Amino acid sequence: MGDIRKVPFDTNTVGRCLCPGCPVQADSSCVTYLKQNLEEAIAKTPLEREEIPGVYCSTGKATCRDIDPRRPCPCGSCPIFAEYHLSGSKPVGYYCRDGASRKMD
Repeated sequence: MGDIRKVPFDTNTVGRCLCPGCPVQADSSCVTYLKQNLEEAIAKTPLEREEIPGVYCSTGKATCRDIDPRRPCPCGSCPIFAEYHLSGSKPVGYYCRDGASRKMD
């Protein structure tokens, strides 16, 4: 297992993130709105976490409050999860609910 690294919040990770298509966010009107404006949001420097419906492993809990964390979390199959060795971090998944990834004590 590799070392856990801080996940950057940048256009590269936003572009590869599975969060926008996540079942937890599927019925969120807030996330739907953010996805409609995603192209405009990623053109900004710096990115504003409140405008990006994803990369919660980097930014922490979702700002949209109408997500449903009872649904399955696909974080474990995300390329970012593998690249940054997040299986050795906490929380392991559901970053939208539980906050950004951090090293285990």
